[in-house]
Amino acid sequence: MRRELRERLGSALGLPQRGWDDLDCIESDDLFAVFKPGSQVDRASISEPNLRPLLRQALVAACAAVETFVGDRVMERLRSALDSDPRPTRLLDLPMTVGDWLRIDETYERRRWGLREIIDIEVRRLASPAPGQIGITFGIVGEKGLWKRIDQRRGVAGGSSEELLERIYERRNRIAHQGDRLGRGRAAISIEEVEEDLQVITEIVDAIDKETSP
Repeated sequence: MRRELRERLGSALGLPQRGWDDLDCIESDDLFAVFKPGSQVDRASISEPNLRPLLRQALVAACAAVETFVGDRVMERLRSALDSDPRPTRLLDLPMTVGDWLRIDETYERRRWGLREIIDIEVRRLASPAPGQIGITFGIVGEKGLWKRIDQRRGVAGGSSEELLERIYERRNRIAHQGDRLGRGRAAISIEEVEEDLQVITEIVDAIDKETSP
């Protein structure tokens, strides 16, 4: 910070003159922040390396959003799947216990509501950001060849959408379960890398949305 600015800010903030030389700041198009003398927060506190935990959590959160979207969309399609002829094999193969059936029979006037509750539990159990699980979960409502259509909609080579999402999913697991350890230390991560991965997730989810819309 230039001396003139230090003096103006020091005076405006009512700081002792002896501390004006220790004033520091950061500035961007959106922000101007002043670090007071003796502050425990400084430039290093908000530099990119200290944002790395947030970058990793951004990938974890994005994968969780994919999982939720897949489960929600399958449940949106459930009614039509139940009414279809023939019904999807994967839907018919979902497990239900005698206890589940008795509870539905004794609790619900409209048994399909109880059936929907049981199916929802299974859908949420199966739903995942893993490409293979996405295919399996959408198979419950009769979707076939979904990844091939996603590649076509994105205009990419066959299999590339699955490959990219699988890589992101594996990174997510490493972050969530191993602290993103790679070898003897943590794997490197950058803003640019995370932005690219989030863009891939956005494109894939947008394609899934268009291909599976009820």
